[in-house]
Amino acid sequence: MMYLWKEWKEQSRAKGMWLCLSMVVLSSIFILIESISLPVAQGFRVFLLSLYDMNLFILPLLSLYICSFSIMQEKEQKTLLILLSKRESYRKFIYRKTLAIQGVTVSLFIGWYFILMILVKFFFPFDASAFLVFLVTSLVLLLIFNQLGVLLGSICKTRMQLIGANIFTWFTIVFILDLVYLYLLPSVNGSNVKTFSTFYFLDPIHTLHFYLETGLELFPLDHLSRLMAKMIWLKPIQFLSVDLIVWLLISLELGIWFHSKGERS
Repeated sequence: MMYLWKEWKEQSRAKGMWLCLSMVVLSSIFILIESISLPVAQGFRVFLLSLYDMNLFILPLLSLYICSFSIMQEKEQKTLLILLSKRESYRKFIYRKTLAIQGVTVSLFIGWYFILMILVKFFFPFDASAFLVFLVTSLVLLLIFNQLGVLLGSICKTRMQLIGANIFTWFTIVFILDLVYLYLLPSVNGSNVKTFSTFYFLDPIHTLHFYLETGLELFPLDHLSRLMAKMIWLKPIQFLSVDLIVWLLISLELGIWFHSKGERS
């Protein structure tokens, strides 16, 4: 609780998180205004998909910056040194810090989506199951990129390094990997489709979009080609769960490992 309260006080006093939240709020309202003209029957689901597509470009970068600079601030203000000098291991610190960062950022951003749904109900019939799918997708997106932010904050030594690392990570995951998969796609066949699928769905951007579209019933799984059926060898929720576990664990352990390696050096 001490870490959670400390994180909330630091983030609430800073302008960064409020600026980030305001960007999400403005983009959400803009998407809602643009979606008002949609047919009522499918309008709510299409709105949620459009909202996610918009947030996909800004939420990861905002998460990376908020979380990575929270770790950097601990280093610059020497509070990390004080905590570690009290016989608290870095692993214990990073676990507690991660829970605090995740708790504060996820509560704020997810809280906004609940407020947004109050506005949406004036324009579209509310669908609780569709909103739950959207909420889970947004939650996993935040958790993964928050943890990557913690990793980058642990690795980088200066703010300039951190800014470059954040932009590189965001650009690589959101844009570059897509180009790589598009380049490899023509060579996919029955013999290598499962290998391609494994790497394809380990990319959280692909898995999250796939889970959202199937959950909103905008991507039916009943009429797939043989090749596509082989590619989708797990249920969407299973792909999502694997991604969440793998990315959180790897990011967490790499952050601890790089810090320990730097101390030994």
